[in-house]
Amino acid sequence: MRGRRSLLAVMAVVACSGAAFPNGARAEVVTLEALEKKALEKSALLKAGSARERAASAEVRQAESAYRPRIGLNLDSNLAPGRKLWNVPVGRLQVQQDQDGDGRDEVTSEDTALVQGVNALGQGAADVIVPQWRTLAQLSFGATLYDFGRTHAAITASRAKLNAAETDAELTRTQVVANVRAAYLGWLSAHEQQRLATTASTDAAGRSQRVAALVQEGARPRGDLAPVEAERLLSELERERGSGQLEGALLLLGALVGEPLPADAEPDLHVLEVQPAPRASDKVDPSLRMLAFQRTALEATARAQRKQRAPVLSASAGAGAIAQVDFLDGNSTRLLPSYTVGLGLVVPLWDGGSSEAAAQAAEARADELRIRLESAEREREQELARARLDAEHAARRQATAQQLLEIAKTRVADVEAGYDMGAMQFEQVQAARTMLRRAETEVVMAKVARAEAVLRVLPVAE
Repeated sequence: MRGRRSLLAVMAVVACSGAAFPNGARAEVVTLEALEKKALEKSALLKAGSARERAASAEVRQAESAYRPRIGLNLDSNLAPGRKLWNVPVGRLQVQQDQDGDGRDEVTSEDTALVQGVNALGQGAADVIVPQWRTLAQLSFGATLYDFGRTHAAITASRAKLNAAETDAELTRTQVVANVRAAYLGWLSAHEQQRLATTASTDAAGRSQRVAALVQEGARPRGDLAPVEAERLLSELERERGSGQLEGALLLLGALVGEPLPADAEPDLHVLEVQPAPRASDKVDPSLRMLAFQRTALEATARAQRKQRAPVLSASAGAGAIAQVDFLDGNSTRLLPSYTVGLGLVVPLWDGGSSEAAAQAAEARADELRIRLESAEREREQELARARLDAEHAARRQATAQQLLEIAKTRVADVEAGYDMGAMQFEQVQAARTMLRRAETEVVMAKVARAEAVLRVLPVAE
């Protein structure tokens, strides 16, 4: 009889080991770091953030371009009447005395000049109607000499927007990693709960067989079979429920990562031993920095809006040539030089209050962000304090649960030995087993809670 009991006990241990590690040879341990990296590589939010960064960087270059000269080539060719070139005499005015002695002015022609003009209607109608072809080719150069801080304010605002976009991308990285960490811990917790449920189910099946053997031997009453079988079925229900939760956690984690995880994947239990970051890293929070940069950008935008009323001093120059075809003069072509050099000063006097209203709107949004930033800083301090407190409480819970687990194991061994010898009732075995499962669950929950508190504020690796 004793040999048969020993054989049943060995079979139960072997079955328990096989259920706890059903795919031991094929199990693939997936680390949290690997999933974080993969999620960051596949994140659509990060790709969208990268596009926003490129747009903000282009806006900075656009604002800085105001400091650079502008060069252009102007080519204009058109056909129109009314611009015939006339040869006009050019000479010196001479005063001569005639024989009668009365003075008169005479013009002695020495040269001619080309002058654009047109006859009046009725006087040379062909000159009025026939068009002339004119082509202008000119290389132009322009530059802003001084705009009284308008360009500087625009550059400052665009750079602040770029800093905010970069910090927003960092915040997105933090959120992606935080979601993966939470899902990973959910998967790890479900995996461990499923492991405990599988072990409990296997133990219940072993006890059912052992009690059935004892009943057949007459060592235990037949009434013990019903509660033993009920316990086995309840354990099987718990195992099946845990299996569904584990599959759901694995699907959720795969969705956050961007690709499904292998069916035989197993979590890395070393995550439960993660250590808190140094206190200095508590101050690194991209959400706070993003709010600060957004506020700076709005303040710079307000200054830039007010600078829209500032004068602008500019210089321009151009050089080229004009070619004109005269259809009335045998299609003759005249080539004329063309150049311009100038300074310009634009002084805005009144824009209807548009720039001032835009500046006030930007300042109001900056004040809103200042208030939000102060509130977020307080919430961040409370979150850090709460995370440290949660980690400390979870560590103490884990220590207590570990002590309870050792006592529960000893109690189960004593009660089951007494039950086999007929000194204990099955209800006592059932109560001891329930306490053991509760202690094992508490240990797992405490470990997961401590890891969650630590990972909640752990900075994202660069």
